[in-house]
Amino acid sequence: MQALNEMTELGYTRTMFIENLSHQFIAVTGCGVYAYLDPVDVNGLFNNYVSDMLPIDAFIRQCVRDVLK
Repeated sequence: MQALNEMTELGYTRTMFIENLSHQFIAVTGCGVYAYLDPVDVNGLFNNYVSDMLPIDAFIRQCVRDVLK
């Protein structure tokens, strides 16, 4: 049961990450994240976020800056 709860929590965290990432891209560029990155890249960013210690907002702002360079 605990493994199922952890998977559900990870799925929720992934969904929130992608939504926040897309909102940030829209705010900065007018287009969502998938106009700039493919799903594999977005998943890689999520994996980096999970292993990083930055708050989600700071991590996402940095991602958008890095992609738009």
